[in-house]
Amino acid sequence: MSDFLYVQEFKRRRNMRRYLITSCLVLAVFTLMLATQAKADSIDNFIYQAGGNTYTWQLPSSPTISPDSFLPGLAFGITDVNYSENDIPQDPAALNFLSLTFGGGLSLNDLIQGISPIIASDFQIYGGSEDAPTFLTGTFGLTDYASDANGLPATLTITAVPEPSSLMLLATGMLALLGLALKKTVVSRLKVLGA
Repeated sequence: MSDFLYVQEFKRRRNMRRYLITSCLVLAVFTLMLATQAKADSIDNFIYQAGGNTYTWQLPSSPTISPDSFLPGLAFGITDVNYSENDIPQDPAALNFLSLTFGGGLSLNDLIQGISPIIASDFQIYGGSEDAPTFLTGTFGLTDYASDANGLPATLTITAVPEPSSLMLLATGMLALLGLALKKTVVSRLKVLGA
């Protein structure tokens, strides 16, 4: 009788493995199909340091630029950008990004106070055209002219923020593995108890 139960258990496990492998393959195929169709707007973190001050803000990696906010081959601008100075939130700002024709770089203009705490040049920090730019990631050495008219060294670091969908996919996989491990533990305990 115990041989019969062993054979049944073996067949059940083999069927479960087949089901699990088939399910994983189907899920992987659908995930790949959806991933190639999906287009997520990733976000970039900007950290600008000059003259003892640190400015931070976030923008889409490839922002949508309105027709009245760019000059082909020269510059583009983005308004209503929330930024902070030394971790203190500031008024909304307008950011202008310049091509190498204008010396590259960027300027940040506080719309409420009417000041420009960032005026930097020496490097074009985006690729593509001004009506469809994509920010470059990395650390860029710039010259800041807002703090000192003679120019101070400044650093701009642009990093991509991980997409939430990638993190959710990872979390779902980890939960599935945890569920399988717990199920296996419960099944093992039931066998020991003879249930």
